[in-house]
Amino acid sequence: MSENIVDKNPTDTENSIKIMSKPIDGTASIQLSDDKMEAYLSITEERDGGNPVTYGDITSIISNYGLVNPDVDAASVLLNEKHYGKKIRIAKGNPAKNGKDGTIQYLFETTSELVPKKGKLGEVDYKDLGLVRNITEGEIIAVITHPTEGTPGVNAIGQDIIPVAGKPANYVVGAGTAINDEGTEIKAIVSGNLVWAKNSFVIEQTLVIKEDVDVSTGNIDFIGDVLVKGNVAENFTIKSKRNITVNGTVTGATIIADGNVNIALGSINSDIVSQGDVKLGFCESSKVECKGNFSSQSVIAGEVFCGGSFNATQNRGVVYGGKHIALNGFVANIIGSENYTKTQVTLGNSAVLAEEKLELSNKIKDLEERTKKLLQVAEVLQEQKKNTGQLSADREAMLTTAIRSRFTFQREIKVLTGRIKEIETELDSAGEQYIVVHKNLWPGVTVRIGGEILIVDRHLTKVMIGKDDAGNLAYLPFTRPSP
Repeated sequence: MSENIVDKNPTDTENSIKIMSKPIDGTASIQLSDDKMEAYLSITEERDGGNPVTYGDITSIISNYGLVNPDVDAASVLLNEKHYGKKIRIAKGNPAKNGKDGTIQYLFETTSELVPKKGKLGEVDYKDLGLVRNITEGEIIAVITHPTEGTPGVNAIGQDIIPVAGKPANYVVGAGTAINDEGTEIKAIVSGNLVWAKNSFVIEQTLVIKEDVDVSTGNIDFIGDVLVKGNVAENFTIKSKRNITVNGTVTGATIIADGNVNIALGSINSDIVSQGDVKLGFCESSKVECKGNFSSQSVIAGEVFCGGSFNATQNRGVVYGGKHIALNGFVANIIGSENYTKTQVTLGNSAVLAEEKLELSNKIKDLEERTKKLLQVAEVLQEQKKNTGQLSADREAMLTTAIRSRFTFQREIKVLTGRIKEIETELDSAGEQYIVVHKNLWPGVTVRIGGEILIVDRHLTKVMIGKDDAGNLAYLPFTRPSP
């Protein structure tokens, strides 16, 4: 805006006025955006002989404002092309980058639904409802990312902009789990059943079934201990890498444990396999195999094999019907029945080894016969090859197969022969063993200890069965303590 000055000259005639204009210089100005992230330059034109804006004026104002990385080229264009009154952006800040929030990614579903499992071909297993989610020690449950601090920024006039740091992920470390030293993983520190409980994963080392194992639960296959407070229904299976306890009865079911099995009431028409001990309230028409000790108040029919001792002395303590084998002791209150029920009792590893030796000997005879036939085939084909110079492709393949099979059979015979020698050594070193009957032993019972067999032909009470001085099975006085 021009400025007018009125100059009165006394030499002029009265009331005469001379108006003069004052020179106005051109200007350069900086305007900042509200957030100070952008700076804009504009220039004005000089007037009435004033001084024009120079490049030095522009650089000076830029320096005074402390602009970050000013665009001097744009300023030069603005000046050279005399874009008066036009505003150009001459500087721009670098915004801060806020930090990222931490995250947690669970590698397992946090929700569960009991639904039948589908096989590869689309078949549905209505007994596999997914009740158990096995997890082993060391397995990763969740992956965590840490929050970041963010990257600072600077506005157009060089002022620092502080970023907003990210927030840590929200999670809880449940029982049986732990976070690693780096804080990047949640892992299982025990093996068991992985369960989502409210806001965290926890690992149950004992699976507790509050009622029955049936269509409501499906089959159970668990890495830890299993406790069933009710019964196990027909055609259902429980497997455990540890121990299985059933407070009720097991009927027509299958129980398999790497540890011990304890069925409080008893087992009916079931299969029980244990790498440890088996304890049953009663055992009826069931097949039991365990490496440890076996005990039950009554054993009716079925088959029992135990690598430890067999004990039926609680309450009635009766064993009648079926076939039962114990390697390290057999004691019962009653064996057999007044009806002369056929009952077979085998004691000691010697009897089992004797059966194994017989099976191995028969297998060796079969292999020797097959080896002999292969040798004959090979000799005939080799003679033909010698006479004709070569064999057809089929006969050459037959010759190769005969030679290889013969060597395979010979190696197998060698292995079996070695096992027979081991068995013979064990049989020679077997010590004394006795079957102990606290109350009644009835006719119809067949007893086998080692390679000897005794068929009970009369009713006896308080008796032991073992080898006499002549090495024969005999009834011995009830004088020795129970095994």
